[in-house]
Amino acid sequence: MALSLFQNFSILVAIISISLEFVRSSKVQYNSIIMRRLVLGTVGGLVGILLLMSTVPFNADKSIIFDFRYVVMYLSAMYGGFISSIITSVIIAFYRIIVTGANPNAIIVSTSILICGFLLGALSHLRATRGQKFIIMNTVVALCIMVALYLISDDFNLFIANAFLFTSSTIFTSYFICRYIQFSIATIRNYWQLKIDATTDHLTELANLREFENRFEQLFEECQSNQLPISFLMLDLDHFKLINDTYGHQKGDEVLSELAQILIKSCRGHDLVARIGGEEFAIVLPRCPRETALAIGRRIRKQIEEFSFCKDTHGIRMTVSIGVSSFPKDASDSVKLMAMADKALYKAKSAGRNAVMVEQ
Repeated sequence: MALSLFQNFSILVAIISISLEFVRSSKVQYNSIIMRRLVLGTVGGLVGILLLMSTVPFNADKSIIFDFRYVVMYLSAMYGGFISSIITSVIIAFYRIIVTGANPNAIIVSTSILICGFLLGALSHLRATRGQKFIIMNTVVALCIMVALYLISDDFNLFIANAFLFTSSTIFTSYFICRYIQFSIATIRNYWQLKIDATTDHLTELANLREFENRFEQLFEECQSNQLPISFLMLDLDHFKLINDTYGHQKGDEVLSELAQILIKSCRGHDLVARIGGEEFAIVLPRCPRETALAIGRRIRKQIEEFSFCKDTHGIRMTVSIGVSSFPKDASDSVKLMAMADKALYKAKSAGRNAVMVEQ
């Protein structure tokens, strides 16, 4: 029995570990809270089924079995709320009847599961600390377990022994798994925060130079291998030093932040927008020929020229010079592509600034 109990526990820990690793590696997010709860409830139900497939028998005729299904129900309610809890409990209860048939014991246990799922879901919305919720919700779990065991047990001594083992194991496992999940979630958050700090410019929230270099090479190789065009825009704010000298560096930072938002809104979701210097920015446009890139550059130049930076305080006006280059029209490799855009930018500066140029 100890080995079967350990196997059941191992299944639970393994599935939770895999799920957490999946979240960490893919940063899965759902914009809809309802969708997140539906997914969590469904996953909880499927995990409960796996646990039911490796149950631990308590008596010789295997009429009383044990597993960690109530732990899954508690976790589903704790992290998904009422909807997740109901979905998980319905799936587990339905499967319990399918496997053993609609005999009296199965009906009692399934009813207990449904009642417990409903109560856990309701209690998950209590305005209490996580520790208080743990105590209250696991008390409900223990009561549901004991009532179900009492109704299906023929021997009172066996009921006492089973109830003690069932409830104590469930509560201890719930506590262990919760601590493990909390630690993992904190680790995942730290991981993504470190990754963001390492790849993002703290002021503009655009890609920083290191991230730009890595992603630019990847995007260029993808387009090159698929014989698709890719364009490069290099931007430089005109006379930006005067802004810092006249209004101070704080206002200069505000200008850069507002400029970054203009660039993001002017580009597609899969384009790469980066800050590669003090007032220098780069835009990589995959699958974009030079003519389209020039049109985008001109639109950005016009938007910046007409935009009022720091509108609430100073209403600063700025212009930008932009150099454009494209593969395969202007360059055959990523290094030359960037160099051609830099030359085009210098050409725009020499022509009086506030212009969009190509080298050829």
